[in-house]
Amino acid sequence: MSNTDTIIMSEQQLQTERIKVLYKQVSSILLSNLLIASLLTLFLYKYTSNILSLYWMFVVVIVSIFRFIMLKRYDKHEQSDKDILWWGWFFVVTAFISGCVWGATSFLFLQTDSLVIMLFLLMTLTGITVGSSASLSNFVWSYYAFAIPTIFPFAYVLASKGKTDFIILSIMLSVFLLLQIIIARKNQKTLDNSIILRNENAGLIQQLKIKKEKAELSSSAKTRFLAAASHDLRQPLHAMSLFLDILDERNQDSEQAMIVDKIKKSSLSLENLLESLLDISKLDAGIISVNKKSFSIQKLFDVLTNEFNSIAIEKGLSIHFMPTSLCLNSDVQNVERILRNLISNAIRYTKQGKILIGCRRHSDSVLLSVYDTGVGIDEDKNKIIFEEFQQLDNPGRDRSKGLGLGLSIVNRLAELLNAKLSMQSIPGKGSVFSIELPRCSSKQIIQPDIASVETYPKLAEKIIVIIEDEEEIRNALKLLLTGWGCKVLELTSIKDVKQKLPLPYKPDMILADYRLQNYETGVDVIHAIYDYYQDSNIPAIIITGDTAPNRIKEAKESGFQLLHKPVSGGKLRALLNSILLLK
Repeated sequence: MSNTDTIIMSEQQLQTERIKVLYKQVSSILLSNLLIASLLTLFLYKYTSNILSLYWMFVVVIVSIFRFIMLKRYDKHEQSDKDILWWGWFFVVTAFISGCVWGATSFLFLQTDSLVIMLFLLMTLTGITVGSSASLSNFVWSYYAFAIPTIFPFAYVLASKGKTDFIILSIMLSVFLLLQIIIARKNQKTLDNSIILRNENAGLIQQLKIKKEKAELSSSAKTRFLAAASHDLRQPLHAMSLFLDILDERNQDSEQAMIVDKIKKSSLSLENLLESLLDISKLDAGIISVNKKSFSIQKLFDVLTNEFNSIAIEKGLSIHFMPTSLCLNSDVQNVERILRNLISNAIRYTKQGKILIGCRRHSDSVLLSVYDTGVGIDEDKNKIIFEEFQQLDNPGRDRSKGLGLGLSIVNRLAELLNAKLSMQSIPGKGSVFSIELPRCSSKQIIQPDIASVETYPKLAEKIIVIIEDEEEIRNALKLLLTGWGCKVLELTSIKDVKQKLPLPYKPDMILADYRLQNYETGVDVIHAIYDYYQDSNIPAIIITGDTAPNRIKEAKESGFQLLHKPVSGGKLRALLNSILLLK
């Protein structure tokens, strides 16, 4: 739709809209006519005892009923623009008939010299003429058709009496009628302006709707592309990560160990990029939950210190976490994600100087802040930095600076926590990002019970079922698990359950990919195993490379433990041990 189509309306379209507005008010017009006519009839019959007043009222009722029936016929069917124009001129005819009926009162009851009757008729006819202007002037021809035959007979009868006073009153009535016609024309112009404005707004809304749909389609296509690309990257990366862990566990000379370490660092860098895509997909899927509880900020700082200290030193930066005794009442995992993204961003965009992380009390809340002495941000870029895939100082798309998703994730997580996110920056000097979260007392922190330390059970001789349709990943998992002493059974689909699983020996654990061939899922195969052994208590883990929001949601709703590829051998071993310990 072009702007011209939005703004310009033809006279026929305008006429059609006027008539539509007119017909919306017909019911109230008819009701007011009947009410005023009834009061006038009562008055005339009381003062004249003239039976003509009753006949006149009968005619008013008949005309009103006819107009009401026609209104129902109009409402019953959807009308084309051509039909609506016909109905408009039909209304003009019925308005003229109604005006003639009202005008007839002047010929029927004004022949007497009763000043009371004359004044009452004058008040009634002028009143109904003024009152009808608001509704009938929507289609001004209907007002002409009603007002002229209503007022003109009264002026004519007065003038015909020949008395000067009556002639003057007749002239005044004619001027009154002319003024009402002018007012009606102005009312119609006002309505026309509102119709045109409404049409413009409707056009603009339609344009915005089309643009919004295009943006949503573009966003949806981008999400599908990234999910597909992410899945295809995660599969070989997962296999590579497992093979690297296998190499790492074997005896190597110093040179081989150094090469493996460098490959692992490169692999970890790619994993971090994919994790950003995964976080966005989780937010799109709406599966990131908020579990608020009281926790110590210092303990969170201790975790992040261990994680980022060596990274900052390696880049020649100093990083310092200010000690604090303050506590928060929020979701510790999501707050950790926010700080991790802000600190990572600060390190990426600071070439020299320092990173400072601290907090301060702010009324009933705490302001967590990350300061840096980096490149800073221009004021006109303050909003776009929170959009997805925005990087201001990375024209060469240096992969070490990520994908431009960190601040977008921070912004969306802050919204999820109902937390206020703010940013201040001076180009060339640095930036500070802050998030305001609810404060709590240290007394509100529930200390975990100190349990006796148990050694992890040995994985040797444990039967692990692998459900995976990609051969490289299946081989890597098998090699890793057998290296830990596990017995491994490999499945690729539901049909393998009865063919490859020994009935006497139930597996101790199931590791399943989510998306398999022939539209099957790992969840389907897990349930087939449960049916096969008549036991639904066998622990199972879903390991997926999918990052499409709908796929993540489906996998999450299965109720099984969910891991996202790539998964390191150390993480997998720790998880297997902890699950088998609870079994």
